Amino acid sequence: MEWKSVKNLLLVMLLLMNVVLGFFNYRQYQENVLTSSQEKAIYQVLSQNRIILYTDILTKFPPMRKLSLSAPIYSRDEMKHQFFQQEEASITVEFNKTIITSETKTLTMEGNKGQLSFLNGTREAKKVTLTEARKEAEEFMNSLSGKNVENFEVGNVQEIRSGYKVTFFQKYKGEYVFANCFEVYVGERGISYVTLNYYNTEGFTGDKKDICFSDEALLTFLVEMEKEREETGIYETVTIQKMELGYDFQEMEDLKVDNVAKLVPCYRIYVLGKEKPYTINAYTNEIIREVKEG
Repeated sequence: MEWKSVKNLLLVMLLLMNVVLGFFNYRQYQENVLTSSQEKAIYQVLSQNRIILYTDILTKFPPMRKLSLSAPIYSRDEMKHQFFQQEEASITVEFNKTIITSETKTLTMEGNKGQLSFLNGTREAKKVTLTEARKEAEEFMNSLSGKNVENFEVGNVQEIRSGYKVTFFQKYKGEYVFANCFEVYVGERGISYVTLNYYNTEGFTGDKKDICFSDEALLTFLVEMEKEREETGIYETVTIQKMELGYDFQEMEDLKVDNVAKLVPCYRIYVLGKEKPYTINAYTNEIIREVKEG
């Protein structure tokens, strides 16, 4: 009888613990969610400063870990098979560059970066719409094989001077990896060239850390816009087309010790008329500058 009472008491205590833990989890969830009033406020602040937010913004911000990458290892034969399939192609090496050439295209690889150029495009000339450009780019990605093109999704489609740029990012466990991307340029003659940037994704590392909310990142973007306006003397209205959260280099540095890099959560903000996005470190809420290679 005594044991039955003790067991009932333990069950009650466990139930209370579950209720308490559930309460704290709910509070943590609430603390990591952008409220409707915050969302409305950031739209108003941007509008007052001639910035139009022409996209939905993220509203949930759970703590995030860093992401480890390592330098890619691939053979020339693998690259030839992946991008040229059964087409006859020759391989040449110039210093640290590998160049693979066929009658229709040329692939130049240097480390983790590459460019595939189509000498005469991929089809007969005709005007192309955004939807058609995206479809052509997706068909190209689906035609490739190999581990370094797995789990890539369309991240953004931008109109550029000669057509459209369709950007594919790797998706790793539900998160965009901005450092791993294919940029497919589609114009009137189909695909003109493709740039690729690829590392091996090793996995998440370190403890989870809080990230800034999307409205905070947008305020940082606003400050950057005001700096640019003062420097250029141009005060035109700015239109934000898209905002994404994913992983990129902290301060855009190259691979560190033992060929391993640690990526941090970052926001990318795409502006109408500008090909390159603004990147903001989600840990520090600071603009990430362009990488200086050499």
